Amino acid sequence: MRAARLLAGAAVLGAALAVTAPAQELTVAAGAGGFFPSHREYRLVYGLGQVWTGEVWFKLKGPVGLAAGFERLSDKGAAVPLDGGDEVYPLEFRRTSVPLVVFYQIEAGPAAFRLGAGLGVHSYRETWRTVDLDFEGRKVSPRLVLAVFVAPVERLSLFCRASAGSIRTGEGSFLAPNIDIGGFQVVGGLAFRIF
Repeated sequence: MRAARLLAGAAVLGAALAVTAPAQELTVAAGAGGFFPSHREYRLVYGLGQVWTGEVWFKLKGPVGLAAGFERLSDKGAAVPLDGGDEVYPLEFRRTSVPLVVFYQIEAGPAAFRLGAGLGVHSYRETWRTVDLDFEGRKVSPRLVLAVFVAPVERLSLFCRASAGSIRTGEGSFLAPNIDIGGFQVVGGLAFRIF
């Protein structure tokens, strides 16, 4: 339900921008892909992840535009004691991100390349399922984006987006004092141009 509200909010933001600015193009997109964490300790516990995304791309007249979206990452992993015990503690990790990006578009035949930079607003929670431990927080971090849109038909496009960002939590242990839950992600999906 919370995801639907955030996606609806991003769509409303795109529509509000369309009303107040000289719009050239408004596109909504949905996709899924892989998350490749940058921090070694995160990879050891959770491995690679899967991310789901919904996005609104609002291109102004000329090559500049704005993008907003919603991303959901959900991973399962396990922690083991540092003293070599046999216990295994199952973990769940969820991260919700709302990226806000300014982009520059380069046309290349049927493809459009969008290079962007901006911020991500992140909410995350790690739950230890067999013991009473939860860690959660919110962070804002920089974000870099490269997206490619290819339109096989007039309003429908295939898209692929790569993004990178560091999300340092300030939390950790003596082995990893400042866990980074960010990394590199590649998603693909469908985009529909409204106008």
